[in-house]
Parts: sequence; C-alpha cells; structure tokens
Amino acid sequence: MEFSHVHIKNWKNFRDLSFDVGHRLFIVGPNASGKSNLLDVFRFLGDVVAPGGGMAQAVEQRGGLKKIRSLFSRQHPSPSIDVTMRDGDDEWRYVLVIRQEGSGHRRVLVESERVECNGEILLSRPNADDHVDAELLTQTYLEQKVTNKRFRKIADFFAQTRYFHPVPQVIRGLTGNDIRTSDPYGSDFIRQISETNKRTQDARLRRVQAALQLAIPEFQELRLKQDSMGVPHLEAAYKNWRPHAAWQNETQFSDGTLRLLGLLWTLASTPAEKSSVLLLEEPELSLHAELVSELPNVLAEARKNVKGQVQIILSSHAAEVVDHDTVGLDEVLVLVPGKDGTKGSLLSDREDIEEYVDIDLPFSEIISVIMSPEGTPSLGFRS
Repeated sequence: MEFSHVHIKNWKNFRDLSFDVGHRLFIVGPNASGKSNLLDVFRFLGDVVAPGGGMAQAVEQRGGLKKIRSLFSRQHPSPSIDVTMRDGDDEWRYVLVIRQEGSGHRRVLVESERVECNGEILLSRPNADDHVDAELLTQTYLEQKVTNKRFRKIADFFAQTRYFHPVPQVIRGLTGNDIRTSDPYGSDFIRQISETNKRTQDARLRRVQAALQLAIPEFQELRLKQDSMGVPHLEAAYKNWRPHAAWQNETQFSDGTLRLLGLLWTLASTPAEKSSVLLLEEPELSLHAELVSELPNVLAEARKNVKGQVQIILSSHAAEVVDHDTVGLDEVLVLVPGKDGTKGSLLSDREDIEEYVDIDLPFSEIISVIMSPEGTPSLGFRS
C-alpha cells in the first residue's frame, strides 16, 4: 500500500491543497512555506493509530486544534485530511474532518469520518450510534480495534509511517538527553544498529556502505565495533596517502556524514514485506552542495534489495535536490507562500513551465522562475 493522492483543507499553512503522490515525492519551498507542516499531515495519521495514541492525543501533541487550524481559514475552519491509497488493484480512501466542541470541555470531536474501498462506502460518520451517544465522536473508528476490522489495513499502513530528522549532536550523545526508543532525532541510532542480529546488520551496513561510496569522496568501508567498555561505535575507513585506510568513529564524522548515515540506515532497515512511508526533513543539511543533487541516487542505492515497499516523502529548501536526472516532473511538489496561505502544485501540472522543460532547464532553475513572481528572491530559496 502507498499514498496516491492527498487533499487537505484548513491545515496550518494551507487553506486547500491537493496533489498526487508516487513512489517518492520531493517537497520544495522556501522557509516558512509549510514543508514541515505538510509532512506533519502524514505524521498525524500515524499518531492517530499509534499504540497509546489516538486523535485526541495527536491533536494535543500539536498544541490543540487552534495550532492545527489554518489562520487563513474563514467560513469553514474545520481541518480536513482526505487521502487515497493504492494497494495492488484496490484503491482505498480515508477522510477525517475534526472540530472542537462549542462549549463545555471544548474537546476535539470527529466532524466527519469516511472510509471507501474501490468506491464502496465502508464507514460514514456521524452514524446512528454517534447520534445516540455523542461521546463516541471523541475517537475515530480507525484507532479502535473493535471498530476498524473492515479497514484495519489502513490503520496498519498509517502505523508504519516513520519520520527521521537526525541531529548530529544527538547521535553523538552531546546534548545530555536520554536515549529514546525510535527517536526521530537519532539518540538511539547506533544502539538500533548494535541490537540488530549480526547477519541482518552486516547486510544493511553493506547497503549503506555502497551508498556512501557513491556520496563521499575517498570513503571506503563502514563497520560497527565495540570499545574497551563494550560501547558500540560506528567506524568508517577513508582512503589516503598511507598504505592502509584510516579509521574514524562517529565522534569524528562530519555532521553531513552522520545525517546521511542515519537516513541511509533508516531506509535500509525497512521492515521486510511491509509497506511503509519514510518522511525525511531537509536531508541536505550539512551536505556539500555537489552531493545535494546526488541524494536521489544515493537514497535509491540504499533502497536496493529492501523487501518492504518504501514510499519516500522528502522535504527540502534546496531546490538542487531535484536536479538529478532520475527525478521526474510528477515527483516534485513546489510550495509557494502567499497572502491567502501556501499554494502547491506538481511541476507536471504546470503548463507555464513547458518552454523551460523543453530546453532542459534544471528543475532548480525552473522552481526559481516559479518563485520569482511571488516576490521570493531566488537567493533566499537556494541553499
């Protein structure tokens, strides 16, 4: 299963945004255009079905409905998420609209919840039970095992959404924060590797190593090794003028190398035979400019031989990330902020750029052309 279409209304920066999604999607736009807020739509769905989570907690984690509701919404302020998924020959659709009680506890309620499979309506709320007991509207049917049996496949898919935004200082353990399980910022990154069984660990490290050899000049080998105290460390060997390669551990890696390592391991460790969505936020940070445009190829190398189906949704403020020749027009979503909220469109849907596409202008330059009429200087858009 994977997302094929997304339509959101009144969600943070966006009054109304609709776009198709393929095997991968590159979201590009200037600072404060809503890239992180768009990724958060997918994270929100994952939080709704997470163990111990649910709609109410997912909203609370984001500071309440007032923090989710778009400042640009007027007559219809209820945030709405409408997503379509492909699963082989089947097409699933899930719609969730949420609102706040007008008085009393001001709880977040389901205004509308709908599930369809190949056009057949499996769920439509509010239903008769909701009208009898309004308390039921404090939860989605999707998050409850008792009520989601006919469409649990959707809940299981949302639960596989993973967000990763590695912070080098966190990976190195320099922030003083405790190690957290499945930490999106990477505090347990090396521990995850060390706790993987040796055969699987070696296979994944080989895939990461192959990708790093494409990305980093003189990079030769990657391994996991314990120090004298039994603490695991990542070590990398680099070619140099000496007869033997020089080894360094993660405390000596550059920020860019550490971030890239985290992203590649996360991709390589996709659960076998499962569909999942990997959300990557600004992976170009700390990377050399020449490597930014190679990221699609590097990520594709790490994805080789992964048994699970991984859909990659990547946000970036560096338009050069889409300049690789393997990136298609239908994989690039350009966000343009304006006075009435952020608008967005796939490059493949824009008729005004055909002349630039015909002359093979790099996508980053085409994006600069798109941004300029909105008053955003190209210099402020590129890294």
